[in-house]
Amino acid sequence: MIFTISFGLFIGIYSLIKPNSNVILAKNGMLDLTHWDFASRGLVNLNGEWEFYEDQLLDPSDFIQETPHKVSYLKVPSIWRGEENSKEGMNRKGYGTYRLKVIISNEEEIYGVKLNSVRMSHQLFINGKLEGGIGQPATEKETHTPGNTPYSTFFQTDEREIEIIIQVANYMFMTGGIVNSIQFGMDHDINTLTGIQFGINVSAVMIFGMFGAYHLNFYLLRRREKPYLYSGLYLLALLTIQLFSGEKIGLKLFPNLPFEFTYKLLDFSTFLSAVIIILFFHSIDKRLLSKQKILQMLAPIMVYLVTIIVIPYPTVSEIKPLFFLYLGIVVLYLLGKMLYLYNNKDPDSTNRKEMILFIGAIISLGIYMTFGILYTENAVDTALVGTMGVVGFITCMNILLALRFTNAYEKTEILTHQLMISNQLKDEFLTNTSHELKTPLHGIMNITSYLLDDEEHILSVKQKQNLRLIKDTSIKLSMLINDIMDLTRLKHGELRLYPTVLDLKVVTQFVFDVLEFELLGKDVKLVNLVDSDIWIVADENRLRQILYNLIQNAIKHTEKGSIKVSSHVVDDKVEITVEDTGLGIAEDRYEEIFEYFVQVNEPLPQDGYTSMGVGLYISRKLVEQMNGYIRVEWSEVGIGTRMTFMLPSAVHMHVYREAASTFISQSLMECNDPLDFINHYEYTVLIVDDEASNIRILLNILKRHHYNVITAFSADEALAKLKEYPQVDLVILDVMMPRISGIELCQMLRSQYSILDLPILFATSKDSSQDIALGFRAGANDYVTKPFDADTLIARVQTLIAMKTAIEEAILNELAFHHAQIKPHFLYNALSSVISFCYTDGEKAAYLLSMLSQYLRFILDMDRTTQFVPLHQELELIHAYVEIEKARFGDRFEFVAHIEDSVRAREIPSLCIQPFVENAIRHGLFEKEGYGKVSLMIDEGDEYIKIIIEDDGVGIPDDLLYQMIKGDGKVGGIGIQNIRKRMDVITGATFTISSDLGVGTKVTIYLPVHHDGK
Repeated sequence: MIFTISFGLFIGIYSLIKPNSNVILAKNGMLDLTHWDFASRGLVNLNGEWEFYEDQLLDPSDFIQETPHKVSYLKVPSIWRGEENSKEGMNRKGYGTYRLKVIISNEEEIYGVKLNSVRMSHQLFINGKLEGGIGQPATEKETHTPGNTPYSTFFQTDEREIEIIIQVANYMFMTGGIVNSIQFGMDHDINTLTGIQFGINVSAVMIFGMFGAYHLNFYLLRRREKPYLYSGLYLLALLTIQLFSGEKIGLKLFPNLPFEFTYKLLDFSTFLSAVIIILFFHSIDKRLLSKQKILQMLAPIMVYLVTIIVIPYPTVSEIKPLFFLYLGIVVLYLLGKMLYLYNNKDPDSTNRKEMILFIGAIISLGIYMTFGILYTENAVDTALVGTMGVVGFITCMNILLALRFTNAYEKTEILTHQLMISNQLKDEFLTNTSHELKTPLHGIMNITSYLLDDEEHILSVKQKQNLRLIKDTSIKLSMLINDIMDLTRLKHGELRLYPTVLDLKVVTQFVFDVLEFELLGKDVKLVNLVDSDIWIVADENRLRQILYNLIQNAIKHTEKGSIKVSSHVVDDKVEITVEDTGLGIAEDRYEEIFEYFVQVNEPLPQDGYTSMGVGLYISRKLVEQMNGYIRVEWSEVGIGTRMTFMLPSAVHMHVYREAASTFISQSLMECNDPLDFINHYEYTVLIVDDEASNIRILLNILKRHHYNVITAFSADEALAKLKEYPQVDLVILDVMMPRISGIELCQMLRSQYSILDLPILFATSKDSSQDIALGFRAGANDYVTKPFDADTLIARVQTLIAMKTAIEEAILNELAFHHAQIKPHFLYNALSSVISFCYTDGEKAAYLLSMLSQYLRFILDMDRTTQFVPLHQELELIHAYVEIEKARFGDRFEFVAHIEDSVRAREIPSLCIQPFVENAIRHGLFEKEGYGKVSLMIDEGDEYIKIIIEDDGVGIPDDLLYQMIKGDGKVGGIGIQNIRKRMDVITGATFTISSDLGVGTKVTIYLPVHHDGK
């Protein structure tokens, strides 16, 4: 209906400016209008044969004296086509004068003329007076000023004959002349014509601008809709074309615009619109053009666009028809491809509707381009058809985009409905399944409670304990099912929290540990300033979520400095503060950042909290549901931010502790079995958990599989138990514990034990990827999540202990192998020396034989199952070896030993000193000429033993020393290799070798001292 009304209105307006059908044509430069009734018939076009004087710019004075020669007659309107041999021809570029005499019947009226297009400059004389003109026609190109803007002029005459003289010159455009009809008539009719034409042009500009802005705004709101981008740009290109064509509003608004710039802009906009419309058609239907064809199709147009910019306009205008012809071919190709796709029998009626509109748009566009060019070149009398073409194109395009939007919206509604049904089915499934699970679970709980009553006293203590564990596990499972059922309540805002008493410092430290990896590359420190023994009442998971949001935001917007979490007790509340040294927040945004999904259109670099999304919104809701509040306490842009939230304090913490102790006592009082089960089996496991039920479950599982078990309820107790029972083979560790978390305890243990000495298995309900990664970074060997299957747990325990045992056995085997390496030539040489001394010095032979006996006793009787021996035993072996070598070689070397008395009882790795002494004597001294010296110094420092073996022998070459230091197994002998491997698995143990050729070699060993004697 609206389209029909608009079309009818357009036709009605156009009828007001349509040329009169009863045309009177000029003959031989004379137009007789004596019988033309201007009052009833309106305007008349000054069409017909005008006098034309080629290559002459004549003014009215030239016609008063005598008639100029070389007169010819040209049709008006027409263009200079260059028919040089024709009588009516005129070169496409040049200059000349038009002259027409108009005879009227009433000379007392005010008349007017409307000039639309005279290329490319002219001056208008009426009855000898200069009445108008655009540009400056001239006989030389250098003095010529181009211009071609429509205008109207009015005059009054007292004669019946009106002489109209128009000087015309063209050096810029490909054709010149009076291109469109000149309207002549009464002044009010000329004014009406000018007003309507100007109004039509202004309306077109406004329509193009309005629809272009609308489409671009739609694209900005939904960036995936590329057709709206191209359609908006195309309409803005049409707006530019409309500004500088027709009534040329742009030139009337800005008359001082350079001619060449204006017409280059017009041509550039015309061909740029062609590029955009091709991209628009491709975005509508990808089947229309492939990307390769688009590039091939656009390449000539892009070349011409560059040509417009860099080449002078007269040359550009000469080649423009070729590219217009190319655009016509492109339009025909697109139309043919659309018709082919339409006939492809697409079963989707929606796609066929779109294709019909698609075809209508391309046909309308072709009509607009074709008739626009024809009207410009005066091939048709009116621009109506071209105007209707662009109206049809815009109409088809908008209907097409609206149809696509409607289809997309309908599909969205269908998908939304399907999702709602699926979501409802999912909720019903969860609810029904949970109810079905609750029935047998409640049966288990009720039966367990009934058995625990034990009115007949037929259950043993162990049976009651196991039943109590079943009941506790059932209660936890019931709570899990309640959580699943709460998923449906969340949609209605019925979020259920489970507040408990929490150690704030432990929770904060756990969050710090999880987020520590995000500090990589930043000079930022996380500082936990929460006071010890601060307890709050909150939901643990929700509290962690709040701290995650606040600390993670602080990390994100802090490049240098610190992020501190502190606490302060205020009456019955605990005030928790997160303070950073980051970008800060503008004061007017303190409340805005807590709103739902805050986004700022204009980014503020100094305000790091401009786009936080829903994190702070959720944090506020969670804090409020836990009877607290959150706010920005202080912030300054560029300095930092302090956020504070308050939660209820567990002010009577001792009551909770007493209740917990009472519960544990009641749970365990009927069980006389001690929680430490040791000295029964080969391997020992330490369990660290703050929940008695968890410890009891693990204790029963491990005892059933023949493991000794030691238990601890806290980190401090675990450290004490490790000192009391150093034979622990594995630690099973919970993550969340009061005061010192499992993560911190793991890090403390790793400072004393390597991953081979003491495997650690985390067993916890924290099963997120961040929690698991944090556990491994802290030094865990493995990770198992609760609830776990007993078989899975035992399998992991067996694997870790088997790994530890295999490593120890491998080291012991290598040590035993080294023990067995008594070099045959050493025994042969020693026995040869004994035999020789028997003939010369019996006493010395006896002494040498006793030393050899002592050496062999130490080597052969050494315990192969242990890695450590007392230092004094190692020293006796060294003494026996040195005495044998001295007996053989006499005074060729000196051995000096300085050992502190306090260190002789310390245990050290066996055979970690003697091989170096042997190497010093054999390879350091005996390979050089003359006297040598070997020294051994052992002293005890703070928590370490320092051992230095030094000689003044031949030294070690640099290449060989480098290979020995880096651990190359091909050099240094198996003794040094064995020592290096054993040092690697002893936490804190190191040894270094330094040597200079011809000066000597120095070996330095550091061994840790443990208070348990190792």
